[in-house]
This record gives sequence, C-alpha cells and structure tokens, in this order.
Amino acid sequence: MLPRSTQRPRFYGAAAPGTAQLPQSWYKPSVQKMNLKSGGRHAATLCKSPGLVDRRTVFDRRGDGGGSPERDEAVRVQLGALNLDKSIIQNGASGKVQIPVGFFLIRHPKGDVLFDCGNNDKIITNPDYWGPFVKALDPGRSPDIAIDNQLSKINVKPSDIKYVVLGHFHVDHAGNIGKFLDSTFVYQRDEIRNAFWPAPGYATFFITDDFAMLRNSVGGPMPSKYKTIELDGDLDLFGDNSIYIHRTVSHTPGSQIMVVRLPKTGTVVLTSDAVYLQENLDKNILPSVGSVYDPVGMLDAYAWVKRVHDAEGGDILFAHDPDVYKAHKHSPEFYE
Repeated sequence: MLPRSTQRPRFYGAAAPGTAQLPQSWYKPSVQKMNLKSGGRHAATLCKSPGLVDRRTVFDRRGDGGGSPERDEAVRVQLGALNLDKSIIQNGASGKVQIPVGFFLIRHPKGDVLFDCGNNDKIITNPDYWGPFVKALDPGRSPDIAIDNQLSKINVKPSDIKYVVLGHFHVDHAGNIGKFLDSTFVYQRDEIRNAFWPAPGYATFFITDDFAMLRNSVGGPMPSKYKTIELDGDLDLFGDNSIYIHRTVSHTPGSQIMVVRLPKTGTVVLTSDAVYLQENLDKNILPSVGSVYDPVGMLDAYAWVKRVHDAEGGDILFAHDPDVYKAHKHSPEFYE
C-alpha cells in the first residue's frame, strides 16, 4: 500500500488490449500502471482551463457515499477490447483494429474518482446482452476483466469511489454504472437526455439497461434516484484545479474531457471518445459519420485538447488508441 497523501491526486487508469497485431501476452487482462511523460506544470501552479459551468444541478438523495482516498495517484485499468473496422474511428482507414476498453481511477485526498466504467460486466456471462449489432464488436469476456476484479487488484472496492465521471454514455464507457450506486455521477444534461432517447441514427451504442436504474420511477420532483451532478458546462470537480471536466458537443451531445493535474507528472488529458486516436488529433481526421454527433464540435474538441497541451505540457491519453495504450504503464503502477 502506498502512504496516504494530503497533496495532489495520483492517477490510476484501466484499459483493454490494443491492436490485433499485438502479441498474445498483451491481450491478457491485467491491472497495470501508467507512466506519463513529465512535461507538464506542477499541479499547484497550473493555470485554470477555459470554460464555465452555466448550470449545475446536484441531486443528493442518499447521503454522503464514496470512500476516503488512501493515495494521491492515478491509474489506468483494463476491461477488455473491441474489434472493429478502423474506418469507424478514423474516416478513410482500411482494415480491422482491436482497441482497448477500460477506465481511469484518480485517487484524490478528497475522494476517489472514476473516469468512465467500461463495458457492462453482464456481457461476460450473457453474450446476447448487447444485441446482435454491438455484439459483433467481439468484446473480451474473461471473468478477470470484471470491474470489481480489476479494482480489487489495486485494493479498491466500488464502494470506495466518490465520483463517477462519464465521458459519455456509450456501451463501452458507461456499462458498469449499476455497480457504483453509492457514488455521485457526473455527466452533462444533454448526454443523459440523448442516452435515454437518442437522435435518429445514433441509438446503436446506447444500451438503456446500463443506466436505466438512475431514473427515479417512483415520482417526485427529482429525476435521478441517486446522487448526481448534472452539468451544462465545465466543472472544477474539487475546486483546486486538480481535476477539471470540460464539456464538448462532439462524439455525442454531452461528451466530457477530463484534465488531471498531478504534482510530479504534470497535466494529463483524458479524451474519452472526443478524440479517438493520436493520428486523428495530429491530422484533424474525423471518425466515420456514425461515430460523430457534431463534426465541427469534434474538431473544436481537438483544438481544445491541443491548447491545453500546448499551455501545460504533460500527456494525452486516449480511451481507444492501441499504440498509445502500449506506450504507457498500467495499474498497479500509477502516475504521481
């Protein structure tokens, strides 16, 4: 166990295997640490990211919830992989690609934070849970990739998590919401509305059963049965600039990018699916039409990520880039 810190957060993250060309040993589910480049500013001296919270609604119906942090760190955790045509995530590309799926854990003195929560563990025992179309993505189904098992490898329980921040509500990012009902969920108002009733042509990757339990079905003024921070903009989660959430209408109507500022590593940008690949970011390549809700908004997201990186240095971690995934360490190692 690492000593408890009262300083800035460390960062753990979880993700799945990468491309089909990788050696078989890399496909094995594991919790491994990440090793970010240390080019960013110190967390205590970082400037604020641009953005403003226009409206924030907090629904608190279950008391305090969330565990106390034991570390000041960040980790990436592995939850399987998806196999798909590369053109889905990079317009004009050819061939197949295997992309990682996972989540990130940030251990902050004020509480542990998850960014995304991966594929629903139900697919491990029920291959039909996703339906025929999404099932064709051939996700990993080893029992070891269950989110509880992966967290336990770094001595964390679902009940320890104070906040679950959703990059968006697609199957591979919001699947395990139901395992964190003692946590506070942080998402954009446009995203939750779209998830329950998507725009025509964009319903495929929302599985309502992944998040239906959030809805208060008993009646009353509050739509959420559980603790929720519903945003229409950006949020400095702990008020210390260490974890900053940025709204972007891009991949989905309410996608979120997270900026994590660490005392030794510097700035880490977690893009979720607002940016799929490093090459997409470098060359301003969009994904296929079915993978981007707002193409102009996605290019704006690329520009925002570049501005943060230019101003603060550090590193950019993509949810699904297999090459970037291979280049970093994974839990139980961590970024400080």
